[in-house]
Amino acid sequence: MKPYFGFFIGESLSLYLFPLLEPIINAFFLLFIPVVVYRKTPAQLGFKNFGKGFLYGLTALMFLPFLRIIPSPAPFIDGFSQAVFFKGFFYSVFENEMLFPKVSRLNLISSFLYFLVFFAVSGGSFYALSFFAVSFISGLLYEESGSIVSPIIFHVAFLFSSLSAIL
Repeated sequence: MKPYFGFFIGESLSLYLFPLLEPIINAFFLLFIPVVVYRKTPAQLGFKNFGKGFLYGLTALMFLPFLRIIPSPAPFIDGFSQAVFFKGFFYSVFENEMLFPKVSRLNLISSFLYFLVFFAVSGGSFYALSFFAVSFISGLLYEESGSIVSPIIFHVAFLFSSLSAIL
């Protein structure tokens, strides 16, 4: 089994067995695998072009409905670690190619895998399609800006938005 599939096991087990610790377990798997197992540097994970990434991330926020206050660090931890893993790590490990204008193979694959995780843990709820959408948009932001900062901002904001409240 490839180490990056450890995330799927960790996410499923943590949601069912330790729901309060889920963000920490999630972050461990999502950050441990790229950094320790694969020895990826911050630059390889997309921590570059900070100004452009920040600008793209803030611009993308206008597409999210109003934000809500959640008294928890979970959206920050989950949004950060999931963006780093599903965009920064995937793009650093696998070769990418454009399938259509603005649609890359890795963006589709990583977004579909992200959807599958949330489809499975939500008990088959098709609201998990919103997670495919946020992952796909995050991929577009990552590819356009060349920075992991924009998907992190968008992903965290999504988790604070009214869209994620439907799950």
